[in-house]
Amino acid sequence: MSARPLDETRLCQTLDEGAKVRRSLFGRDIEALDDPGEDRVYAPSAVEQLPDAAPDFVEREDGLQVRHVAPDRHEDLLARDLAEDDSLPPGVDDLPCFFHGFEVPAATIARGRREPPSAAPCRVTAYTPEVTVAQGLEAVLRYHERSTHHPHRFAPGPGRLDWANQPEPFRSFADASRVELPLAGHDLSASWGDLHRTGAVPPHPLGRTSLGAFFELALGLTAWKEHGGARWALRANPSSGNLHPTEGYLLVAEADGIPAGLHHYLSRDHVLEQRWTPPGSDTLARALPSGAFLVGLASIHWREAWKYGERAFRYCQHDVGHALGAVRYAAAVLGWSARLLDAPGDDDVSALLGLDRECDFAVLAPADREHPDGLVVVAPGAGIDAAVERMGLGLAELREALRGGTWSGTPNPLSPEHVEWPAIAEVAAAAVKPRTPALPAPDPVIPRDFDGTGPDPVIPRDFDGTGPEGSAFGPGDGLRAVPLIRQRRSAVAMDGATGLSAATFFSLLDRLVPRPGISPWDALPWAPRVHPVLFVHRLDGLAPGLYVLERSPDAHEPLREALRPSFAWDRPNGCPEGLRLFRLEEGDARSFARSASCHQEIASDSAFAVAMLADLGPALEAGAWWYRRLHWEAGLLGQMLYLEAEAAGVRATGIGCFFDDVVHDTLGLAHARFRDLYHFTVGGAVEDRRLTTRPGYDDSVTRRRP
Repeated sequence: MSARPLDETRLCQTLDEGAKVRRSLFGRDIEALDDPGEDRVYAPSAVEQLPDAAPDFVEREDGLQVRHVAPDRHEDLLARDLAEDDSLPPGVDDLPCFFHGFEVPAATIARGRREPPSAAPCRVTAYTPEVTVAQGLEAVLRYHERSTHHPHRFAPGPGRLDWANQPEPFRSFADASRVELPLAGHDLSASWGDLHRTGAVPPHPLGRTSLGAFFELALGLTAWKEHGGARWALRANPSSGNLHPTEGYLLVAEADGIPAGLHHYLSRDHVLEQRWTPPGSDTLARALPSGAFLVGLASIHWREAWKYGERAFRYCQHDVGHALGAVRYAAAVLGWSARLLDAPGDDDVSALLGLDRECDFAVLAPADREHPDGLVVVAPGAGIDAAVERMGLGLAELREALRGGTWSGTPNPLSPEHVEWPAIAEVAAAAVKPRTPALPAPDPVIPRDFDGTGPDPVIPRDFDGTGPEGSAFGPGDGLRAVPLIRQRRSAVAMDGATGLSAATFFSLLDRLVPRPGISPWDALPWAPRVHPVLFVHRLDGLAPGLYVLERSPDAHEPLREALRPSFAWDRPNGCPEGLRLFRLEEGDARSFARSASCHQEIASDSAFAVAMLADLGPALEAGAWWYRRLHWEAGLLGQMLYLEAEAAGVRATGIGCFFDDVVHDTLGLAHARFRDLYHFTVGGAVEDRRLTTRPGYDDSVTRRRP
């Protein structure tokens, strides 16, 4: 019997499916089809660039040179291709794109003053909140609404893509000394299953060899793609549009073959660029825990805003989450653990990464600068708790240590001109995190029987994480982890046929539930606040329909109260009792998944798709910076889905373009506590045979000796 379509009454009230419009794209007529699911067209082969001649720039009081640009009413369409890292790059012929109408706002083109570094003492920029908690909350909610896509009104974005000013994808520091890193060797034999069992991988000694493997698997290049003379890199950490706003840093005291100090990781060359050298050999040894190091993450919002406009801030936060997941898995391969430090504020992160040094960054336009995100402690698994505690006590000491020593390196500019997006600047300022007391360790999310009595039959309450009971055995658990991480790709299309077994689906979902000491969820110092709503399409042994996975028992009552009262909340047949999966409504969810994901067929042609609901209420009450953290958690969920899909023999991709309120309305979310932050899809990928794949690094890197 064919599946009954889901009730889409509310969805159809929102979508005007009969609308026909004719608009002009770069002088060519395009007619939207009646069926919004057929809303895919093709970009013209010749992409128009901004004209060479430009109005004169005027210098503002803040020293920034700007010129104002009026909106072009004849180019009111935006190419919104799949925002993933394995697609054809912008500007390549026959690029499949989506085109949606919206009003192009007036913009300000800006360029920075190119001032030489000053010999005077270096002035620093403070990253401290300039608004009250209530004002910050109001600002992030205002941004969230402003950056929401609607079926006939997209969030403000660029009217066209300005290829001449496409940001350089690699940040580098001229005149900084370099340390060449080797790639991961064949001695790293840990299996994918080993990464989900504590103690299964003995810790490797800290040194140039292990750090080379770590950065390759966390933030390094995994391949180059080529087509029609164009060439672009893929990385271990995925990114919306392959634009990679996330930068990585290393702060290390003692490591064989690595000088003590602060280093920037340049993935293009697989090298560390030394930004800061301590004044003495023991300066950092006194401040950093023995055998541990810090990884710093920062974002360049302009890299995403160049293509996506105001919504880019969301995508940058997703990418931080992707990077956190990649860092945690890279650490697990080496028998290490990794945890995001909760207490440091953005001002601490900025100071420890040297991002606040005006004398170094004065050569850049403001948009080319990096915004501090977070600090991650990496240490042997058995010592991670002590390392985190030591860092919490020694944060001020570490900041003091960086006041001395020698700084070097000049950052490269990314674009000759920039478009200012004030909404991004506003939300970034509102979501600045101050230094806070560290959160108490979250209670272990060890699933229980749903009546709250007795231990779970699958995962015992006294489970210590050392055996195969750590999580359900997955079909790819015997695969070597290093090749699996290197092969991760983003699907650009699904075949509409490949499915998964219910058992594989259950084991995949089981990995999304945090457990003590198990990667990647022990990287986050808070309890789960993001819960997947699943559009099940092609799973053998599980009826199609709409499902929800509660990643914490505490989410059950708030979710049930928030979602539509008519939902069934049935337990699927065959689902392990330790997995809090509920069927909300049975039926064909493909049309809803496609329509809610900006009419992208990749959401309906997969085995299943995901909408990630975040619990905003309690989080944002603590501070507006939690808006960023919730996106980080969603991004980490995405990174895990990416790798679990590879382990299961299929492929996944994130979907950044979705109609937030269509999902909210269909789910019956009448108030703003739960909000949709990210979409994902998993299934059988259709490979683009036009593309040629090359290794991530050439012989000059692969031949480096450990």
